Amino acid sequence: MRLLSKGAESNIYLTKWYNKKAISKIRIPKIYRQRMLDEDLRKRRTINESRMITLAKEFGLRTPYIYFVDPLRAEIVMEFISGIRASNVLTSSICFDIGKFVSTLHLFNIIHGDVTPSNFIVNRKITMIDMGLSFYSTRKEDKAMDIRLFKEILKSTYHSSYSEFFETFLDGYRSINSKELEKILKRVDEIDTRKRYAIA
Repeated sequence: MRLLSKGAESNIYLTKWYNKKAISKIRIPKIYRQRMLDEDLRKRRTINESRMITLAKEFGLRTPYIYFVDPLRAEIVMEFISGIRASNVLTSSICFDIGKFVSTLHLFNIIHGDVTPSNFIVNRKITMIDMGLSFYSTRKEDKAMDIRLFKEILKSTYHSSYSEFFETFLDGYRSINSKELEKILKRVDEIDTRKRYAIA
């Protein structure tokens, strides 16, 4: 196995699965947590992520195939997705597709928890490669947090194209689930207001 990247929660390795290129994602132990609690948490998050990736695929979304899950080792072996991270080639068209992706998840009450361009791979179409923070929720507040995070990433990293990118993201979202969007955006505004008061 070859280490590709280190994250706050996991290490990502390039490996092989029956002679096919694959990705191994291993959640790393946290020494500041009590050992049994840490093992249980990493085990549950590993199982949850593998389920969410598989569910998203069942909804017609592009995610990696899961080849193998080892909860005790906190490891997921999944399909290697070739392409470029959306964060490196972000366009209005890609933002539209990300909006459709997030809207479909929300339609089935799945909150992604980390909607950033770096979690999508572009290769003709977009593929979501990380659902480590995903969870079930019917709350508009949680769906609003997904949208707000993407909005804040655009504002801080792509400020010159922020308005265009965010509007096309919303257009993509609206194309799947227009019924809920306005109520969710109202929650986004409420969260923004709370944040401003907290800072003040």
